[in-house]
Amino acid sequence: MSESSNESLQAQLDTIRAGIREVSHELSNRVGVLRMAIYYLQATEPDQEKRAQYYKMMNEAIDKAENGLRRLRTFINLPPIGEQAGDPTMNSQDQQ
Repeated sequence: MSESSNESLQAQLDTIRAGIREVSHELSNRVGVLRMAIYYLQATEPDQEKRAQYYKMMNEAIDKAENGLRRLRTFINLPPIGEQAGDPTMNSQDQQ
């Protein structure tokens, strides 16, 4: 494998790792929001307005977590490295 192919593969792997790290961080933040809201709702007796505010916060956290999972799925659904059409890491025999 040529040096430029190795560099291309490494760049792809770095991009995937960065995306996964970002999604993981976002999911961890959303779980923290949910835990805090649940704790608050269990530990206190908030009025209806505060409860509604925390339920809204929890729904927003879930929405953001779902968006992060969708982004993660885009990484998972990528064709394997070396099997992408026109991939420079494939030799001419592999592309036939």
